[in-house]
Order: sequence, then structure tokens, then C-alpha cells
Amino acid sequence: MLIAILMVLLAAQNVPVVERARVGPVSIGAAAETIAREFGDRVRLIDLNLEGNLSPALEIKLFGPRGPASLIAEISPSNNQLVVTRIRVFDPRLRTKEGIGIGSTYADLRSRYSVDWVASAEGDFIARVEPLGISFMLDMSGEQKAHTGRNAALVPGDVRVVGMLLTR
Repeated sequence: MLIAILMVLLAAQNVPVVERARVGPVSIGAAAETIAREFGDRVRLIDLNLEGNLSPALEIKLFGPRGPASLIAEISPSNNQLVVTRIRVFDPRLRTKEGIGIGSTYADLRSRYSVDWVASAEGDFIARVEPLGISFMLDMSGEQKAHTGRNAALVPGDVRVVGMLLTR
């Protein structure tokens, strides 16, 4: 039993924290080639096809080659190389230092951070925390979205975070 508890604690220590412009070794401004070398068979080049345009990105599996992607690092050219410009987080194990991540409620988010604004953007409903540089994607399905508008106070507290978008 003690060994099992220690294994869980050790595994938790290896989970990177979502910070401003960074999730572990993946950071905004990092060279895509460096990320690809570091993750080897746990990274693949994909096209997000944003707004119908070629939109290259790296799909990254932080915790091994099996299972769904943990992150998507959008990449763009800069100074004759491809660099990470935005990071999308989808893995519920990844959290901010205050413990907010996929599955957290909007009430949890507001109890730990000041939400600067809410809006619909790129097909998602987001709550933006500027000091972190993170847009928290919220599950606003159903009638809740229609009655919220851009008023952060009107977003129901039980709405769940379904993703995070890190920008500069």
C-alpha cells in the first residue's frame, strides 16, 4: 500500500504546471524542431486548417506514445525557423499552480484568479485571465450561452473548463 501511494506521489511530481506561455518544456517562442526532437515519437505535425488556411501545429503526447494528445502547439515562421506561437491544453492532468485545469468549474476559476473578460472567440466561449496569458475554454452548451453575453458575472458557476489556450 505504501509503495502504491509513493508511486502516485512521484507520478504527480512529473506532471508539468501550466504557466504563462509554457507547459513544461513546451513554451511559446520555442523552435518547433527542438520540440520535435525532444518528444520523438510522441509528437506529430498536423494541420489545424484554421479559417480554411494551412495552419501547422505539433500534436504532443506528454505522458507516452499511447492515448490522446496532451497539447497542441501552433507554429509559425519567425527568423527562418518555425516557432511555437500558441499552446492549446487538452489533458485534464495539466493544471495551473492554483490547480485550475480541464474539469474545473468557472466558480473554481473565479475563486483563484480574476477573470478579465469573457467572449466567444474562434468557436469557443472563453474566460480570459490576462496575467496568466490564458484563455480558459468553457462548455457553454445549451441555453446558458445565449443569456451570458460578455458579462463575466452572468456565467454560471457550474460551467466546466474544457480547454486552455496559452498566448503571449
